[in-house]
Amino acid sequence: MESHHVRLTASEIGGLWTNYVSDSMFICVYKYFLAHVEDKEIKSVLEHALDLAQQHVSVVTKIFTEEKHAIPEGFTEKDVDIKAPKLFTDEFFLFYTKQMAKGALVTYSALLPHTFRNDIREHFMSCISSTMELFNDTTNIMLSKGLQVRTPYIPYLKEVDMVEKQRFFSRLDW
Repeated sequence: MESHHVRLTASEIGGLWTNYVSDSMFICVYKYFLAHVEDKEIKSVLEHALDLAQQHVSVVTKIFTEEKHAIPEGFTEKDVDIKAPKLFTDEFFLFYTKQMAKGALVTYSALLPHTFRNDIREHFMSCISSTMELFNDTTNIMLSKGLQVRTPYIPYLKEVDMVEKQRFFSRLDW
Protein backbone atom coordinates (compact mmCIF):
# COMPACT_ATOMS: atom_id res chain seq x y z
CA MET A 1 0.00 0.00 0.00
CA GLU A 2 1.36 3.38 -0.99
CA SER A 3 1.70 5.85 1.85
CA HIS A 4 2.16 9.00 -0.25
CA HIS A 5 -0.63 10.91 -1.95
CA VAL A 6 -1.42 9.48 -5.38
CA ARG A 7 -2.61 12.05 -7.90
CA LEU A 8 -5.56 11.42 -10.17
CA THR A 9 -4.66 10.18 -13.64
CA ALA A 10 -6.01 11.77 -16.81
CA SER A 11 -8.49 8.92 -17.28
CA GLU A 12 -9.73 9.24 -13.69
CA ILE A 13 -10.21 13.00 -14.06
CA GLY A 14 -12.01 12.49 -17.37
CA GLY A 15 -14.26 9.81 -15.91
CA LEU A 16 -15.14 11.87 -12.87
CA TRP A 17 -15.74 14.94 -15.05
CA THR A 18 -18.07 12.93 -17.29
CA ASN A 19 -19.85 11.55 -14.23
CA TYR A 20 -20.35 15.04 -12.77
CA VAL A 21 -21.66 16.69 -15.94
CA SER A 22 -23.97 13.79 -16.82
CA ASP A 23 -25.43 13.52 -13.35
CA SER A 24 -25.86 17.28 -13.02
CA MET A 25 -28.00 17.05 -16.17
CA PHE A 26 -29.96 14.11 -14.75
CA ILE A 27 -30.68 16.15 -11.61
CA CYS A 28 -32.33 18.81 -13.78
CA VAL A 29 -34.25 16.24 -15.81
CA TYR A 30 -35.52 14.35 -12.76
CA LYS A 31 -36.55 17.50 -10.92
CA TYR A 32 -38.66 18.38 -13.95
CA PHE A 33 -40.08 14.85 -14.18
CA LEU A 34 -40.91 14.80 -10.46
CA ALA A 35 -42.75 18.11 -10.73
CA HIS A 36 -45.13 16.47 -13.24
CA VAL A 37 -45.33 12.72 -12.56
CA GLU A 38 -48.67 11.39 -11.35
CA ASP A 39 -48.12 7.61 -11.05
CA LYS A 40 -46.86 6.72 -7.54
CA GLU A 41 -44.78 3.71 -8.65
CA ILE A 42 -43.08 5.69 -11.38
CA LYS A 43 -42.54 8.57 -8.97
CA SER A 44 -40.63 6.28 -6.60
CA VAL A 45 -38.26 5.24 -9.42
CA LEU A 46 -37.73 8.88 -10.43
CA GLU A 47 -36.96 9.83 -6.80
CA HIS A 48 -34.45 6.99 -6.66
CA ALA A 49 -32.82 8.17 -9.90
CA LEU A 50 -32.63 11.76 -8.61
CA ASP A 51 -31.11 10.59 -5.34
CA LEU A 52 -28.42 8.59 -7.17
CA ALA A 53 -27.51 11.53 -9.42
CA GLN A 54 -27.25 13.84 -6.39
CA GLN A 55 -25.05 11.31 -4.56
CA HIS A 56 -22.73 10.98 -7.56
CA VAL A 57 -22.36 14.76 -7.94
CA SER A 58 -21.63 15.03 -4.22
CA VAL A 59 -18.92 12.34 -4.32
CA VAL A 60 -17.23 13.83 -7.38
CA THR A 61 -17.37 17.32 -5.85
CA LYS A 62 -15.73 15.98 -2.67
CA ILE A 63 -12.96 14.22 -4.64
CA PHE A 64 -12.21 17.27 -6.79
CA THR A 65 -12.28 19.57 -3.74
CA GLU A 66 -9.84 17.34 -1.85
CA GLU A 67 -7.59 17.27 -4.93
CA LYS A 68 -7.82 21.06 -5.32
CA HIS A 69 -9.12 20.44 -8.84
CA ALA A 70 -11.70 22.68 -10.50
CA ILE A 71 -15.29 21.53 -10.15
CA PRO A 72 -16.92 21.11 -13.58
CA GLU A 73 -19.53 23.62 -14.60
CA GLY A 74 -22.39 21.22 -14.97
CA PHE A 75 -26.09 21.81 -15.41
CA THR A 76 -28.00 23.84 -12.81
CA GLU A 77 -31.53 24.96 -12.03
CA LYS A 78 -30.94 27.73 -14.57
CA ASP A 79 -30.98 25.06 -17.30
CA VAL A 80 -34.49 23.77 -16.62
CA ASP A 81 -37.89 25.28 -15.95
CA ILE A 82 -39.66 22.76 -13.76
CA LYS A 83 -42.82 24.89 -13.94
CA ALA A 84 -43.00 24.45 -17.71
CA PRO A 85 -46.06 22.48 -18.86
CA LYS A 86 -45.86 18.70 -18.77
CA LEU A 87 -44.34 17.60 -22.07
CA PHE A 88 -44.21 13.84 -21.57
CA THR A 89 -46.28 11.00 -20.16
CA ASP A 90 -45.40 9.20 -16.95
CA GLU A 91 -44.63 6.14 -19.08
CA PHE A 92 -42.07 8.19 -21.04
CA PHE A 93 -40.39 9.13 -17.74
CA LEU A 94 -40.01 5.42 -17.05
CA PHE A 95 -38.69 4.60 -20.55
CA TYR A 96 -36.23 7.51 -20.26
CA THR A 97 -35.00 6.22 -16.91
CA LYS A 98 -34.40 2.76 -18.31
CA GLN A 99 -32.45 4.15 -21.29
CA MET A 100 -30.46 6.43 -18.97
CA ALA A 101 -29.59 3.48 -16.75
CA LYS A 102 -28.51 1.38 -19.75
CA GLY A 103 -26.24 4.18 -20.97
CA ALA A 104 -24.84 4.78 -17.50
CA LEU A 105 -24.00 1.10 -17.06
CA VAL A 106 -22.06 1.13 -20.32
CA THR A 107 -20.25 4.33 -19.36
CA TYR A 108 -19.33 3.25 -15.82
CA SER A 109 -18.18 -0.15 -17.05
CA ALA A 110 -15.99 1.50 -19.69
CA LEU A 111 -14.50 3.93 -17.15
CA LEU A 112 -13.73 1.37 -14.43
CA PRO A 113 -10.80 -0.40 -16.15
CA HIS A 114 -9.08 2.97 -16.53
CA THR A 115 -9.14 3.85 -12.84
CA PHE A 116 -6.23 3.13 -10.55
CA ARG A 117 -6.85 4.79 -7.22
CA ASN A 118 -8.91 2.63 -4.90
CA ASP A 119 -11.36 5.42 -3.98
CA ILE A 120 -12.09 6.12 -7.63
CA ARG A 121 -12.56 2.42 -8.42
CA GLU A 122 -14.88 2.09 -5.44
CA HIS A 123 -16.88 5.10 -6.62
CA PHE A 124 -17.42 3.69 -10.10
CA MET A 125 -18.18 0.20 -8.73
CA SER A 126 -20.77 1.80 -6.46
CA CYS A 127 -22.19 3.68 -9.46
CA ILE A 128 -22.47 0.40 -11.37
CA SER A 129 -24.16 -1.36 -8.45
CA SER A 130 -26.67 1.40 -7.72
CA THR A 131 -27.45 1.87 -11.42
CA MET A 132 -28.04 -1.87 -11.82
CA GLU A 133 -30.54 -1.63 -8.96
CA LEU A 134 -32.28 1.33 -10.67
CA PHE A 135 -32.33 -0.59 -13.97
CA ASN A 136 -33.85 -3.62 -12.25
CA ASP A 137 -36.52 -1.54 -10.45
CA THR A 138 -37.40 0.23 -13.70
CA THR A 139 -37.64 -3.03 -15.62
CA ASN A 140 -39.86 -4.60 -12.95
CA ILE A 141 -42.28 -1.67 -13.01
CA MET A 142 -42.34 -1.68 -16.81
CA LEU A 143 -43.12 -5.42 -16.77
CA SER A 144 -45.85 -5.01 -14.15
CA LYS A 145 -47.48 -2.23 -16.21
CA GLY A 146 -47.19 -4.14 -19.49
CA LEU A 147 -44.85 -1.51 -20.94
CA GLN A 148 -41.71 -3.59 -21.42
CA VAL A 149 -41.14 -4.62 -25.03
CA ARG A 150 -39.47 -8.00 -24.99
CA THR A 151 -37.16 -9.42 -27.61
CA PRO A 152 -38.70 -12.15 -29.80
CA TYR A 153 -39.01 -15.72 -28.60
CA ILE A 154 -37.33 -18.46 -30.60
CA PRO A 155 -37.99 -22.21 -30.45
CA TYR A 156 -35.85 -24.15 -27.97
CA LEU A 157 -33.33 -26.48 -29.57
CA LYS A 158 -33.96 -30.19 -29.09
CA GLU A 159 -30.40 -31.07 -30.11
CA VAL A 160 -27.18 -29.43 -31.25
CA ASP A 161 -26.59 -29.44 -35.00
CA MET A 162 -23.08 -28.85 -36.31
CA VAL A 163 -22.17 -27.31 -39.67
CA GLU A 164 -20.58 -29.98 -41.79
CA LYS A 165 -20.24 -28.18 -45.11
CA GLN A 166 -19.05 -24.62 -45.43
CA ARG A 167 -20.93 -23.78 -48.61
CA PHE A 168 -22.45 -20.77 -46.90
CA PHE A 169 -19.10 -19.01 -47.40
CA SER A 170 -19.60 -19.15 -51.16
CA ARG A 171 -21.89 -16.70 -52.92
CA LEU A 172 -22.73 -19.38 -55.49
CA ASP A 173 -25.34 -20.93 -53.22
CA TRP A 174 -27.23 -17.69 -52.67
